[in-house]
Amino acid sequence: MFKFSSCLLILCPVVIWATETLHPIQPPKTHLTAAGIFELSDDVYSTDAVLSLEVAPIEWVSLYTDASFRFMSYSYETSIRGYEHNYCNLHVNGFNETYLGAKATLLNNFGLDINWRFPPGEGSQKNRFHRLNVEPFAFMNIRKNLFGGLSLRYNTFLEDANYKPGDEIGAKGSFIFNFFWNEYMYTGWSLESTFLFQARVISSKNYNLKKPYQDMKDKYQGTKMKFELIRHFEMFNKHIGFGINYEMHNGTLFGFETGHRVGLAITAP
Repeated sequence: MFKFSSCLLILCPVVIWATETLHPIQPPKTHLTAAGIFELSDDVYSTDAVLSLEVAPIEWVSLYTDASFRFMSYSYETSIRGYEHNYCNLHVNGFNETYLGAKATLLNNFGLDINWRFPPGEGSQKNRFHRLNVEPFAFMNIRKNLFGGLSLRYNTFLEDANYKPGDEIGAKGSFIFNFFWNEYMYTGWSLESTFLFQARVISSKNYNLKKPYQDMKDKYQGTKMKFELIRHFEMFNKHIGFGINYEMHNGTLFGFETGHRVGLAITAP
């Protein structure tokens, strides 16, 4: 615990800025994950360094953060309609939005996750509002090597510059499957899959406009899914995991229309 507490103190300047990661549903635990991510979203190519830290001072309560720094982000377009046009744009780079939260197990198989999102730094031009997320969750061992979880979420936002984003609701499910697993050595393989459905159920309001025109009519619904394959082993008397992950949000499996993320990660459970 001392080592993780020391890491938390060292990372304090970093966790001021972060980005949310799609994690599987699990009870509170202490762990650290670092990853390198390549993202394609709305024809914008980006590379990120991601750090996720969760510290559980006691068995049923934990504090966590997701930190991300965007090193490179650019888009390139070519159009030929009677003429040829090439366009390249280097986007702003830097820290992304911050996610800080707390998680607690209230009953044997039920818990509550609460987190706060701060506006991003120079690494993002989206999600520029403070957001509160409240997420009750349930989890259980379905089989000896299969762990499942389910949660419901509610998001509400703070008003800024007379603009108030609408509230959102969602549902998340996850599975963790361990195979070729040694329970005593904590070595083997694990496959994690997480699915999220989210919808804006109340339209945003722009209070800078006259009342009949304040409704932004921006209700929407979307999906997000992530798969991660991790190899766990022991190194220098420490448990380490190396993995590869793929995440898609409202994209096509082989297309380039919306969002795809591919990454390599190292974990210390």
